[in-house]
Amino acid sequence: MPQKRKVDRRIQRTRALLRGALMQLIVDDEKAYDAITIQDITDTANVARTTFYLHFTDKDDLLFSTMRDIYEELFQGELTSYTEISDLGAITPDNCDATDFEHVEQYADFYRIMLSERGSAAFLARVRDYLAQGILDLSLKQLLPEGKEPRVPLEVIAYAIAGAHIGVIKWWLDNEMPMTAQHISYQLYSLLTRGMLWSLNVDTETIVSMFEMPQAETN
Repeated sequence: MPQKRKVDRRIQRTRALLRGALMQLIVDDEKAYDAITIQDITDTANVARTTFYLHFTDKDDLLFSTMRDIYEELFQGELTSYTEISDLGAITPDNCDATDFEHVEQYADFYRIMLSERGSAAFLARVRDYLAQGILDLSLKQLLPEGKEPRVPLEVIAYAIAGAHIGVIKWWLDNEMPMTAQHISYQLYSLLTRGMLWSLNVDTETIVSMFEMPQAETN
């Protein structure tokens, strides 16, 4: 069986330089993402423009490939960890996986810009779609009990969770990360698994009465 060919170290280095240059320009440059040019990227990376096109088709391709590589690692670490816990109620602030929020914290300046008016609508859409697909494939399909149909389509659940992730990340960054990555991760997990009414501290009796089937009127 032929072995998988390793990527040449020079290629890895060039791609890393280009990715680093784009990240630097997004964070340090006062221009919006849409105003950053290929020439800006290659000048910052100190590589030829022709070299850029040997690796990427445009700056969106560069950005999305960078994010794809990162998120593949995050998915394998975080989402699959929940499927390995037999009792989801046993997840606590201490054992809740905060990998995604720790990643955002590490690149906080980048995400603040990309989730703001200076960012890219295409980036936001691609991240949302990628998150939703990962949530669907690596978490929801494994959590769905065998032989049962979901009350809400899995795709709807996946996109709702992805949207919640992005929204909470933006709030967290906009408010200067007022709680730890571990804490905000558990807050989001609790909201998603236990629901809005639990999060609002609505008592159990009220929740039950809200969802009771109405009695049919008798003549």
